[in-house]
Amino acid sequence: MFMMPNCKETSRLVSASMDRKLPFFKRLLLRLHLRMCKYCRRFEQQLFRIRAISRHLDQHIEALDSAITLPDEARKRMRNALRSQSGSLSR
Repeated sequence: MFMMPNCKETSRLVSASMDRKLPFFKRLLLRLHLRMCKYCRRFEQQLFRIRAISRHLDQHIEALDSAITLPDEARKRMRNALRSQSGSLSR
């Protein structure tokens, strides 16, 4: 006899399914629960959205990182500030 997963277990399965392929029986139980529970369906949709947004942001951050440069004076000031802080921390 099988047990239908509760919402807590379903949320774990949804999360795990994004990282790896679940065994057939667990996928089946997950799909059955998601068909019956609108809250878990909503949770799954939210995870998909978060994943898509984070991928999109990663691409933009990489582009910004390559476009942003500091003037040499600012780099020197930061380097000196870090050196003075690290010297005061070692005392």
